[in-house]
Amino acid sequence: MIKNVAYYNSKIDAIAQEMAEEAARATTLFPAMNSPHEAAFVIEEEWEEYRQEVFKHNTSKPDRDTRPRQREELIQLAAMCMRAILDTIDKEKI
Repeated sequence: MIKNVAYYNSKIDAIAQEMAEEAARATTLFPAMNSPHEAAFVIEEEWEEYRQEVFKHNTSKPDRDTRPRQREELIQLAAMCMRAILDTIDKEKI
């Protein structure tokens, strides 16, 4: 059980805000995803970038603490999940 719920709620809110900002930024850089298949490939690419940072990680060696890059990749991964929902599921039919 989480002892400091207020702390975790504020951290969750801050991280969710970062994800939302990254999703919004991505809409200015890349067109909408056209299908769930395209979304899956974009998400897979972001997952692979995160995975590579995890495999590089080794805090016992100088310059191998990749946690900041892991965090960036996870924010991007979550943002692409948001984009997938917006672009391929919640998109209004024209």
